[in-house]
Parts: sequence; structure tokens; C-alpha cells
Amino acid sequence: MRFRDLVIRNIASPYGLAMISYALFLFACLIPPSIYTHYLHEPDLMFLDPATILLYTLCVIAFLAGVRLIGWLFPHVPCASSEPETRISPAVFLLIPLVIGIVLTNLSTFLLVRDNPMLTLMVFAQQGGEIKAANLDIEVESSLSFAASLLTGIILWATWRCSQFSLAGSIKRLVYCALWVAVLSVVLSATLTLARARIMMLFSGMAVLHILRRTFSGQMRKATVVRWGLGFFAGVVAVFFLFSFLRGIDTMDQQVGMFFGYTIGAYNRLAAVVGGVLHYSGSGHGMYLSDFLSFNHSLNRVLPIGKAMGFPDRLEIWSSEFGAVGRAGLDAQLIWPGAFGYIFADLGWFSPLFVFGYGLACGVIWRWMKAGTAIGVTFYPCVAFCILFWLGTNYLLDSESALLFVTALILSAYEGLFVRRRTKEEFQTSEVAVQIPD
Repeated sequence: MRFRDLVIRNIASPYGLAMISYALFLFACLIPPSIYTHYLHEPDLMFLDPATILLYTLCVIAFLAGVRLIGWLFPHVPCASSEPETRISPAVFLLIPLVIGIVLTNLSTFLLVRDNPMLTLMVFAQQGGEIKAANLDIEVESSLSFAASLLTGIILWATWRCSQFSLAGSIKRLVYCALWVAVLSVVLSATLTLARARIMMLFSGMAVLHILRRTFSGQMRKATVVRWGLGFFAGVVAVFFLFSFLRGIDTMDQQVGMFFGYTIGAYNRLAAVVGGVLHYSGSGHGMYLSDFLSFNHSLNRVLPIGKAMGFPDRLEIWSSEFGAVGRAGLDAQLIWPGAFGYIFADLGWFSPLFVFGYGLACGVIWRWMKAGTAIGVTFYPCVAFCILFWLGTNYLLDSESALLFVTALILSAYEGLFVRRRTKEEFQTSEVAVQIPD
């Protein structure tokens, strides 16, 4: 197989996505310090830094080893490409979760605006910084704060299932109209709370599913990869600039500087953490390994992990990161050291072992994705986003991802009620034989 074909076939798999993230990291480490300092106004600590490059490389290798181990232990997963056999009309089957998600999300948005009447005015007045500072408390206080995350998972599930059903005419238009209403509902909810990661996860997930659909059916072409890759990049930049504008950053120079600060600048903070220059408050105690386990209020009411470990409030930890970055001589507005940086803050050079477990989990989800299960098609887009945004926070283990996984479980149970299971012989004769990566 030619190298180009191998790249195209793997581009949306954990292997391809990890290589994209790794290539971006290496590019950042090769930027001359004079150029970096000119645009970001801080010392360049990552330029050809051996320790940082070694850590990142070991983490990527450990991650890929974990994914590959799952593929080696459980090989030959067939790709589900045929139409599921539902016990009710396919359109009704798709519309029930979509309508429920849309109603809950818009009700959540209504309650949010009702309880915070100044919120809309603050968004239009570009006071996003104040909203972001209060966002942690707003989400906790809202009894339906889970709704937008639930709908995000439903959209991803419906995007994949819609492509499998032979919908036509007014029925098809109705389903796709509901799908786009759902997308707009999530965008509105995320805009009011400035949760840009949710929007980026949604759109990147839809793009990944489209690419995988073509890959699994043998229709993937280089032009498709380029078109969707450029579209995804343009979409991420547009979302970032829009949310930065809402936070009060309205000049192009400031916008560009902030964009590179949240991307390339994250690797500089990683270098500061690895080099011992940057010390986050509470590092070494495990609180940075999982936002969900450490700070999620709902979980800690049942399993008080954070309280048992003596972790401070999430808002207090988040606020302390700005001071830590400033004391390290870096721009205090930019706090992310990337997923591996947060893991290193707690585990040091044992981080690759943790990332190996991360790879095992992603390998299982990738296997479910190839099999076309509800959990796979709903949660793998989240995994893909987490890999692409290793330069951000440890998204895979935060509260948003946990809610998406719960959504995937709910949709799996829903399909168990309304989708007839096929026998092994039926599955083998109905599927399109396509070579897909392990």
C-alpha cells in the first residue's frame, strides 16, 4: 500500500490524529525564539528543548502503544456500514432523542437567562471575561446544565445514523431540519456560557464522523481530506476569534496573539512545567489528572473524592493558575500547559504510564467506533477532539466528556430497545468489506 493511501485511510483514526498533534508540537518547538517572543512577548522555553521533546515523544509513543495493544488483543472488528433494522420508523427512531435533547437544552437556556437576566447584555457588551469567571458557578446552579452536553452526544449519534438510513423526501428534510435545530441550540447555549470547547468538539466530531464514513465505505479521497481539514481549521479559528471578541478582544493583533497563545503558547508552558519553572498550586496530588473526578459537584455528592483528598474548590484552583504562570515569567492570561503538562504536574516522568492507560481506553472506544456501536459513534468523536487538542486541557477526563459518555450509554440502551440485533451470519453478509486500521 502506498504511503499516501495509508495516511488517508488512517487520518481520522487515533494513529492519524496523534500524528497531527505531534506534528504541531514539533513545529512549535522549531519556531525561532526571536519570532515567538516578538508575537507572544514572553521567553521561548520550548525551542529545541530536549526534556520537553522527550516527554512529549514518550507520551505519544505510550498512547499509540495502548491503542495498538487493544487492536492486537481484539483484531478484525467489522465495520458496520449497512442500515440498522429498527422496530419503529427510522425517522421516528432518530427524532425521539433529538426532540428530547432540543427541548431540554432550550429549557436550560431559558432558565439560565431567566435566573441571570444580565447575561445576554454582558455577551453583547463583550464582557465575556466576567461571564467566564462566573461560568463555573452558573453551570453548577443550573439544574439542567447537563442538557447541552446531552444534546451534543445525540447530534453526533444522529449524524452517523442519518447516513445509514435510506431517508427521502419530506421525511429526510424533517430529520435534517431537527438535526440543525439541535446544532443551533447547542451553539446558543455554548455562546451564552462562552463554552467554545463544546462547539469545537461538536463540529470537529461531525467532521471526523463524515471522514470515517467515507473511509469505512472505501470512498475516501485526498481531496476530501484536504477539504474537510481546511474547513475544520477555518471553523476552529472562526469560533476562537468569535469567542475572543465576546471576551472583549477586538483588535486583529490581539486576536492573532491570543490564538497563538492558546495553541503554540501551550507548549511553552509545557516546557516551563517540565523544566521546573512553572509550579501549579496543588500539583503532585492528583487533582490535575481528572477534572471530573476531582471537582465535579454531582459526582462528589455521591463519591466525595475531592473532599477526601483535601482538594480546594475548582474555581480557586483555576484562579491560582494565572498567578503561577505570571510568577514563571510568562503571560499570565494564558495558563494551559496542554494535556501532558497537566499530567506531568501531578506525575512527573511517570506521565507516559498514565498516557498508556489513556491509549488503552481510546483503543477500546476506537474498536467500538469501527463496529458502529452507539457508544462508539457517540463517544469516539469526543476522543478524536481530545487527541487533536492535546495542546489544551485534559479533555478526555473532564466533566464534559463524562456527560458525553453517559449520553453514549443512554443511547446504547435506547438502541437496545428499538434496534433488532443481527446474527453473525447476517452481519457478515450485509456489511461492505473494507480494510480499516487496527
